[in-house]
Amino acid sequence: MTIANPLAAIARTLAALALGLVLVGCAAGDRQARDYIDPSADLADLTVAVLPFENLTNYPNAGRIAADLLATELYERGVFTLQEETETRRALAQLKIDPDNLTSVAAAQQAAGLLDVDAVLVGSVSEFGYQQGLREEPVVGLNARLVAAGTGSVLWASSHSALGGGYLERGSLNATAQRVVSAMVAPLLDR
Repeated sequence: MTIANPLAAIARTLAALALGLVLVGCAAGDRQARDYIDPSADLADLTVAVLPFENLTNYPNAGRIAADLLATELYERGVFTLQEETETRRALAQLKIDPDNLTSVAAAQQAAGLLDVDAVLVGSVSEFGYQQGLREEPVVGLNARLVAAGTGSVLWASSHSALGGGYLERGSLNATAQRVVSAMVAPLLDR
């Protein structure tokens, strides 16, 4: 009977450790965030064009996916008046502007003037895919800047990344990206 007690104690300890790992694994994932909002900017009355984001990853169309998700979040939250995406793409094509070359503030300011909007939302996708480790985890990293047409000033900037899922579930890449854009937009709602 003396052998059963140490084995039972070890079993209880292992069970407690396993439970702790499960609870830690259920968290939404590792997140990093940086945000800036110009305190003097009146963002409520802006008409904004969301441009396709620059894709710095190997994932095809990650820039367009990220811009679409961010535009959807902005539509839902009613943060800005958004120029319709098809109109933005049509205008860029007519003006022979390559959306991939609009990540600089000067180019974004020029595009905002040509698109006849108050500001443009430009950005980049730094991570978009699955990270290898003990198991595959979705990882998303997005950077965005809202650039004023008239002044070229940055009214809002945001950089967020997240590692999705947990040990009990395999998070999807899209769900992780949606969590990232939701977290990016949240500071705009607190104003």
